[in-house]
Amino acid sequence: MLTAILVDDDYPVIRYLSQAVSWSELGIELTGCYYSGLEAWEKARQNPPDLIITDIGMPKMNGLEMLEKFRAMKPGIRAIILSCHNEFKYAQQALKLNVGEYILKESLNIEQLEHALRTLVKEVGLNRQQHTEMLVYKQKQSQNRAALKEKFLKDTLYQSWDKVAWIEQARSNGIMIHAKTYIPMLIVIDRPEEASRVRRMSEYTISFAVENIMQEVLEADHSLFISRYSHKEIVILFCSDQSSRDHQAIYHSIQNAASAVQKYLKLSVSCIFGAEARSPEEIRGTLQRMLKEKIQRFYFPAAGIHRFEEISFSRDDIYAEYGSLYADINDDIALNRETELRIHVKEWREWVATQKFHPNEVKECVLRLLMDLQLKTKQLLQSPLLMAEEKLFSVVSDIDTLEHLEEWLVQYLEELARKISIFSIKSKRSEVIKAQQFVISHVTEKITLEDMAGRLNLNASYFSRLFKRETNQNFIEYVNMLKLQKAKELLNQSGKTVEEISEYLGYANKSYFIKLFKREMGMRPSEYAAWH
Repeated sequence: MLTAILVDDDYPVIRYLSQAVSWSELGIELTGCYYSGLEAWEKARQNPPDLIITDIGMPKMNGLEMLEKFRAMKPGIRAIILSCHNEFKYAQQALKLNVGEYILKESLNIEQLEHALRTLVKEVGLNRQQHTEMLVYKQKQSQNRAALKEKFLKDTLYQSWDKVAWIEQARSNGIMIHAKTYIPMLIVIDRPEEASRVRRMSEYTISFAVENIMQEVLEADHSLFISRYSHKEIVILFCSDQSSRDHQAIYHSIQNAASAVQKYLKLSVSCIFGAEARSPEEIRGTLQRMLKEKIQRFYFPAAGIHRFEEISFSRDDIYAEYGSLYADINDDIALNRETELRIHVKEWREWVATQKFHPNEVKECVLRLLMDLQLKTKQLLQSPLLMAEEKLFSVVSDIDTLEHLEEWLVQYLEELARKISIFSIKSKRSEVIKAQQFVISHVTEKITLEDMAGRLNLNASYFSRLFKRETNQNFIEYVNMLKLQKAKELLNQSGKTVEEISEYLGYANKSYFIKLFKREMGMRPSEYAAWH
């Protein structure tokens, strides 16, 4: 249904036409009636109508001036003039403004106006249909062009060609790539899943838009071939006859293209240069390595321009620092220390980046950390995990860079800390919270009920009843629970003996420690260590 407005400073005319014309039967929705051109412009310009029925002579802004403003905003807008002016100059102006009918008020009748409106409705409908068909045609043409480019890219990657046949195959598909040398480049869309969610566009549409923007910017100064390889990867071949001269110009153009993507799509891309090639075989070898060895991009910062180089990953033990990492993160979460949490994750990330561990090892280490922390959270708070193990594995596996992994890990850990904080605060007194936090951060020390009550300036009996009432657990039971949790970590992650662990956790009597452990776990500490 089309939209229309009535504009006339003669109130009886407005009222008569709004009621007498069969608007809905004509397929028109009357969205407004205005008594001057200025009022119509101010109130309807945010959502311009398809049709305007207007007088000419009105104060402040006449009908023709108003139509000129609307037409500048919406060129396809149509109009009917109802006027007392029977002068050629007005009719001339009306024709220039795409006016469909010029009707004198003295001869106006409803049948004539409805006939004019019916004619305009058909014309607008026909124009819209033609416009839609043209868009569909252009879309199909673009899709066919994209399909041809993608097929040529796949042929280049997976078939053997001599250079002459390869260039001829490209030419037959409308692709001009004749050159002495070629500079391959891979464009990687940073975090396409997030971009898709934020932009409310499919990943395919985003990659299509990135390709078009980059092509528009780059082809102004360079001969090139560009095609999508996947929803997050785009391949570019720069054609060059003087590569030593062109490298700097290409680098500058890529910066401009990446800036254009950021400006128009609000997302970043990473650009990776490959080794210069002279033949299809060299191109194939370079591009296949760049596309298959995605782990080589793991240490690249996002939104940068990089040179593809194969990394020799460290063979050192990434778990050498795991014990201290877990202890630091565990304390930061338990005590809700957001700043320290970010610092510890950053320090670990910097250590990983310096060592250059294999990305799979890094992700496995992160998954172990999260599962250990989640398991402890579930045991302590008797609450469900933030994310199931399968989901965690899927999310972490899909992260492409160390930079993104650090950012995601901090967010996840902060959410875990927030959950613990909310759980602790919503049903416990401040004295109980302080006692819990003290035990968490001093778990290796000997802690008695009397000592804790003294720290809080409370009577020991009163503190014991308060803690039991708020947590449904005796204070010493709570202390032992945390100590035994720490004991399990030490048995899993350190080479300490049972006696050393007992002493480290503040137990004067090794037999008492073993008895507590067996009661909690159903086995002796030595058996637990052997089983794990």
